[in-house]
Amino acid sequence: MTTMLKLYMFLSILLSSFDFGYVAPAFGDAFHVGTEERFDFSNIVLVGNAKNASASFGYRTQAVIIIGSVWGNDETKLLKLQIQNPSLVSIPDGNIGKIDGMESPFYAWWNLGRIRGIYFVPSDTVPVRNMKKGVSALFQYQLLDGTYSEEDPSGRCEAKYISHSSTRYHKSKGNCQFDDKRMEWTEYALRSNLKTSRSTDFTVSTEGSLQKVKSQDYVKYLLNAHNQFGAYYESIMELNVLGTAQKISTAEGSSLETIVKQLSLEGETLLTQEFQTPCKANNCESIIGLFKRYKTSLTNENVGKEASATALVDMVEVARHAKKEDLLRLLKAKSSHEIKGQLLDLLGAIQTIDSHEAAKTVFLDGADDDKMLLGERYLQALAVGTRPQKKIIEDLLKMAQKEHENVKFFDSLIQSLAAITRRYAQVEGNSYETEIVKKVTALLQEKLNECVHDNCKLKYIRGLQNLKCPRTVDILLKLAQGSSKTVSVAAMKALRSFSVYLWNDEFRARFEDIFFQVSKRYDSSARTLALDILLDLKPDRDELSHLVQFLKSSDKAYEVKQYLLQKLRMIADQCSEFGTMLKSIVESDPVLNNYHILAPRGLSTALSRKFSTAPSFNASLTSLQEMSGGVLKRGIVDLTLDVDDERTSLFTLGLYAGGMSSFVSSNDADASDADEEEETTAGMELSVQGIAMRPLEFFNGKGELMGHVWSGTASEATPAYQAITLLQDNEERFSSHNGVTLALRATGAISIDLNGQVTMSLWGRNAQSKVEQNTGISMIGRLSFDASFATVDVRFSAEQEPQLHLTSALDFSGDPALCMQLVQPKSSLKQRFVRTIKLVGTEHRASRKTIKTVKLNGLTHALNRKNNEMCNLISKS
Repeated sequence: MTTMLKLYMFLSILLSSFDFGYVAPAFGDAFHVGTEERFDFSNIVLVGNAKNASASFGYRTQAVIIIGSVWGNDETKLLKLQIQNPSLVSIPDGNIGKIDGMESPFYAWWNLGRIRGIYFVPSDTVPVRNMKKGVSALFQYQLLDGTYSEEDPSGRCEAKYISHSSTRYHKSKGNCQFDDKRMEWTEYALRSNLKTSRSTDFTVSTEGSLQKVKSQDYVKYLLNAHNQFGAYYESIMELNVLGTAQKISTAEGSSLETIVKQLSLEGETLLTQEFQTPCKANNCESIIGLFKRYKTSLTNENVGKEASATALVDMVEVARHAKKEDLLRLLKAKSSHEIKGQLLDLLGAIQTIDSHEAAKTVFLDGADDDKMLLGERYLQALAVGTRPQKKIIEDLLKMAQKEHENVKFFDSLIQSLAAITRRYAQVEGNSYETEIVKKVTALLQEKLNECVHDNCKLKYIRGLQNLKCPRTVDILLKLAQGSSKTVSVAAMKALRSFSVYLWNDEFRARFEDIFFQVSKRYDSSARTLALDILLDLKPDRDELSHLVQFLKSSDKAYEVKQYLLQKLRMIADQCSEFGTMLKSIVESDPVLNNYHILAPRGLSTALSRKFSTAPSFNASLTSLQEMSGGVLKRGIVDLTLDVDDERTSLFTLGLYAGGMSSFVSSNDADASDADEEEETTAGMELSVQGIAMRPLEFFNGKGELMGHVWSGTASEATPAYQAITLLQDNEERFSSHNGVTLALRATGAISIDLNGQVTMSLWGRNAQSKVEQNTGISMIGRLSFDASFATVDVRFSAEQEPQLHLTSALDFSGDPALCMQLVQPKSSLKQRFVRTIKLVGTEHRASRKTIKTVKLNGLTHALNRKNNEMCNLISKS
């Protein structure tokens, strides 16, 4: 027993010698107490275009660093550091600046290779301290391989040490934690991406004293929407020993605390401190000044163009710091009368308490239609906002508890409340279980339960669609399966917008019930929406085979069969694996694999086309058109931003119609049944960045329709939607090893002008329609920092004005013929890249600017063969 105990103790002692936490590394003569050394120090900082990093632009600082060990023992030492003769020069211009406040000595508590604390004289400013922390961190190193937790200006990092020889070592840092103040969208395509590399190589003498250090930080800041669109930052710090160590006098004191107190020093960690740069020479921009500059860009004529989108991007950052009084000055200015709608777009994008209170003055001091329209515009901008505030949600909730006399305004209020609450639930630290979110959810459910008429239910169903709370799924499914056609379709639209990850086998069965009409008959739109969800779930072979068998069924809804076939072909074009599986299923069934089954009647279409590719943003256009009796019943044109496997909807235009077959000569009994007792109606549904807006109703009832036909009021181009909304709003910080904190920001805006017109001839028995979507997109990224002696700013931007025209011609003089054309006019993409640097002590900023314009050809998207035949038929008539 005694022998075993001795063996166990021996092994414990032996194993403990390999534990870095207990055995001190052999640092040899490193920082021998009573000696000092001199090092040549340099820090080269370069910034530029992430796509082209060859052109050097930045600055270089140089100095002599004197470091002496004035107190301590082999394990713990107090190091005295001093920066002498600092110099500053710009690259490549060679302008000479100056660095002030660096000469005062500072001290570092060095313990077994780590800097445990750093001490400054009270007169050192925050930026000066940050730079001195960067210098001090260069003397923090380990001589045993392994992974350590270290703290330096980069943050709290995992530092991995690898020895290349007995004197050469490499350190790489990762998982650095610091207060990055990150703010970003949940949509991946609209986020930014930070690629970083941090490493240090150092050399020691055979006795263990530091000889050479080279530390490098590299950052590439990119937009996910364009993986080559962004800026880079590189910082290289070097130390090289000068001469040999010299003797110095030491400090007297029994402890480190005593010496620090004697020298009247202030202690800190190596983590950098944030500081607010004061306005230099009253150069800070005000929202009033910016408004004067961009007033022309915000005119009604510029909505739908790049100029208005760029104006919003440039104004929103400054406006977020503006007071209510200044914002009210903008709204009440005489020159603002014609652009008040665009200013309310700005206030909705700002999303501060001051901006909300200013906007409320527009629509709370009266109830006339103009004020209500402006109020709606603010609420719609707020719905797409990126920085939800709890107080704003509480205010909207209070307003929504009482029905407003203006039905349209109240509808927009409900949609905005739901949308901003969803954003709030997605903020880090919040969820759908957050108290205010639960209150909004409860209100929408209560209001929905109180509804008697369908129009009332539709309003709150859209609210649940914007809220997307998983707890409301059962309510929507119940409405989809047990309500009127109109409510059922609205509930299915809401369910279609939810994440597919919510749907399990039980939900799949209920969607199959709707599509196959197992329990009862459903409206064709409800069925096609259920089909969309079933296909979104990425069916396996058995599930897909079950869906495809519907093509052989005796179901007379040939437009639903056509829609299924079109969707299958669209997905097969997008995914080769799906296409292979579908082909195998069809070929294995002789009954299915014939022209009679694979070429059903119907005009319904489903297609996806590339809208733009590099050098522009990767975007797609998806068009789904469900027809009934030869006329459009439900149509969607969706413009999406594509990044990797993620798609984010930028803008969705939806058209709907009902009860229109009676105007079209048709022998389709099924269509007549579908229109039986259905109200004649038509309208437009808009979704901006996934947020459903209040629909725009063209007419309701045959009387209104005929009124438009006889008066010709629909034949003139009529604005349907105009707004400027934020598209991107990302912000974060990056702490560099040299004590500099980078401010990284990506802001984008989309300006939309949507208008349409319809002409109809009962004599000629034909109709034409045209919808024009004019869009201005502006995306601006920025990498900047202020080191007190140098101000560096890198801006990169892309601007484009893509347009989309959707025209249709319907001839119902005989068998209905529908010709659709999706035209994308030519446009151009302008890319700017601007770098500026201002050194203290120099009169002018150094600047480099690159502008590139790419011409993008226009095109008419090929739809399908049947559409081409219809267009040829109409053109000959």
